[in-house]
Amino acid sequence: MWPNLIPGDILRAEECQAQNLKPGMIAVFAAEGGEHFIVHRVVSVRISSDNTVVQSAGDRSGLDEGQWRFISSDHVTMVTGVLRRGKYHNVGSLSIPMFLSPSLLVRIYCGIVRKLFW
Repeated sequence: MWPNLIPGDILRAEECQAQNLKPGMIAVFAAEGGEHFIVHRVVSVRISSDNTVVQSAGDRSGLDEGQWRFISSDHVTMVTGVLRRGKYHNVGSLSIPMFLSPSLLVRIYCGIVRKLFW
C-alpha cells in the first residue's frame, strides 16, 4: 500500500459489515487459512441477495487476482486511520498513483524508514 501506508505505520481499524464497504476504503482481508492478512484498497463491491463480492487492489501492486466473497452477515475490518510519527491521521479514499512511485524509489524510501524508525 506504499506510498499511502508506509512501513512502521500503526493502523486503526473498525469492523463493518461487508455490504457496507465502498470503493476507496482500505480493508484488512484474511488470506487463505487466516494466518496472514492483506491490507488493500476496495476497488468495487457487488452485492446480491445472499453475498457480497469485493474486488481489491494494492495502491502500488494493482488489482488482486481473485475476489473476496462474503455472506451478508460477515464483518470485514476497515482501516479508519494511521498513527505515523506520533500523529494520528484519518485515512482518505484518494491514493497516490502507482506511476508516481517507481520501484527504486520505493526500495530506497522503505530502507530509510526501516533504519530510522525500526
